[in-house]
Amino acid sequence: MANGFTGKIARVNLTTREISTIDTAKYEEFGGGYGIGAAIFWDLAVAPGEWDLRDPHDPRHVFPIMAGRLAATGVPGAGRTSVCGICPETFPTREFHRGNFGGRFATMLKLAGWDGVVVEGRAEKPVWINIINDQVKIEEAKELWGLDTWTTQVRIESMVAGRTRFGEEWQQIGNTYTTARPQIVCIGPIGETKSSLAALIHGSGCSSLVSGYGSVFGAKNLKAISVTGTGNVKMADPKGVLDARLADMQTPIVTGQFGSAIAGDGSCNPCLRADRRRNTLYGGETMCTSQLWLSDRGTEAADRAAGALMKYGASSWAAHFTGAFVSDVPGAPEFFHGKVPMETGIGWYLRYLYEQGVLGPGKQIESAPLPMDQWGELVFREAFLDAIARREGIGDAIAEGVCEAAKRWGRLEQDMESGALRFPAWGATGHWTMPYVEWAYSYLLGAGDPSWHGFSSAVGASRDGTPIMTKLERLSARVIPYDGDIFMFNYAWKGDEAGKTGIYSEHKAKEVAWTRHYASFWNESMAFCEFFLPRLNTVTPEMEMNYYRAVTGSGCSFADTMETGRKIWTLERSIRTMAGLSREQEVFFPYMYRPGAGGMAAFGGVPVYEEGKWRWDDLPDIYLDKAGVEEFKTHFYKLEGWDTDHGWPTRKTLEDLGMKKVADTMASRGRLGA
Repeated sequence: MANGFTGKIARVNLTTREISTIDTAKYEEFGGGYGIGAAIFWDLAVAPGEWDLRDPHDPRHVFPIMAGRLAATGVPGAGRTSVCGICPETFPTREFHRGNFGGRFATMLKLAGWDGVVVEGRAEKPVWINIINDQVKIEEAKELWGLDTWTTQVRIESMVAGRTRFGEEWQQIGNTYTTARPQIVCIGPIGETKSSLAALIHGSGCSSLVSGYGSVFGAKNLKAISVTGTGNVKMADPKGVLDARLADMQTPIVTGQFGSAIAGDGSCNPCLRADRRRNTLYGGETMCTSQLWLSDRGTEAADRAAGALMKYGASSWAAHFTGAFVSDVPGAPEFFHGKVPMETGIGWYLRYLYEQGVLGPGKQIESAPLPMDQWGELVFREAFLDAIARREGIGDAIAEGVCEAAKRWGRLEQDMESGALRFPAWGATGHWTMPYVEWAYSYLLGAGDPSWHGFSSAVGASRDGTPIMTKLERLSARVIPYDGDIFMFNYAWKGDEAGKTGIYSEHKAKEVAWTRHYASFWNESMAFCEFFLPRLNTVTPEMEMNYYRAVTGSGCSFADTMETGRKIWTLERSIRTMAGLSREQEVFFPYMYRPGAGGMAAFGGVPVYEEGKWRWDDLPDIYLDKAGVEEFKTHFYKLEGWDTDHGWPTRKTLEDLGMKKVADTMASRGRLGA
């Protein structure tokens, strides 16, 4: 058993009720966490060729829930849980995607002796999975079905917890007494109705809030997974982990735009030294996006609204009622009143339709049972959630997600064109899309929000007066293996420079490739929170490797980990290729090609190179050129070793990455790049 792994993964078939074990060693080459989850998905869901990989509710849908290799080792910021599978939320097709959530679930999974849980099949009746160390059981969930997520977790904890001893904090697990408590991930009523807005909820506020994976649990009649463990995880150098933490605490943390976290604040700042306690009076561990759901963050109303959201099991990302930021954008559509919002979800879209006189009581789109006259109140949010959970009235359309709802109402094309539907690509909610174009391209190439704050903070204007060239040279030195190319950070977006060295160039393709390879390994497979790493202004890649080597004992280099990230990213591309993805599908929603697409001015500006000079520019008027985007795609496909006609990985690329079996399967089904 390699350091950092427990050595086994639980495989649970809800149809046959068979429980078996997957040997982790078979998949170690994929790093851990999401990388291993994607590899398992390929072997169990893709390679057999038994279904079309387009239906997330198909019983044959295999759903890996994985802990990162560094979880339960004392490495800060590395305890997130990774999930992957066919995404119920993407539009117009359901695409393979991934998500993650924080909290203690991954840590407890590792302490129970498991690197992950793979769920397949569909139970005849509602069930939950009970893991206590090496015991895995499928339990009946009749009495849990219909309960909110908080009540569900309380009920399960009461069922799992054994006899107490030495006071209320201790319980008996087998022959061992422990203070450990079950860690539970579950769905609420919205997940039970298979809504694409459904999230997986853990604790009071940790959620996998992108991709709608709560509906996958609902389709499988799976209410929850509970895990309790009393073991440990083998590390190569436990003292090295402590030394790395102490060194890390002496390193300046650049938190960018969001300041420092304080007790009770819904901040997502790095957890190494920020106070991670949440406001437990109203909403428990509510995250910032959940509080912003009501738009008056930090108030009792916001906390109560966030609490309702979590208890129903909805995604605050998909259900956004407001843009977290609103910017003055030249060319913004008139109905935005000269300002463009960000982070809009279906709640915001309903408000837009209401203000336009299209939706309401007796209107073209009947709003019942929503109390439109109480729009800004908590009661409206609660009615909104209840309507989705019951699929009552307008709630039935809302439950299918914003794009499907717009299609049902006959408004899809016109609102995609105008930007009223602010979803850059694949029906994914817009978030910092531009001028940080690596975000926009990640939407296009990866079907979802990259949430790449650590990177965008680094490329912005220096707060200490560092000359622009000095900053770019420092940044480029850390972007291994593409180090030394400062034009990767050129955001020139019009004229000849855009295609030569700017956002449509081969230089920008290298930057986007770096972000995807880094995220695939470090953020998604090692499960580091993206607010924690990368820290391009300070310690990247030194700090990553200090933690990694201390846990694993590996002698590999940072460049080696990035190559593993490329391997994971290419496997993800192969899965999506097998599901039907091709170049012509990778297009932005129409508004992205029109003035007003930007949605946000950069904080302090981004580097722009024009007429032989560098400058900082907010780029409030940025939008994309269709021909330029196609030019970028060609550069990116070539760089990644995918064919330029389709964007499919080639045999050479796959074999060079050690995935000959993947290449053989793709070739047998006519999906291998030429």
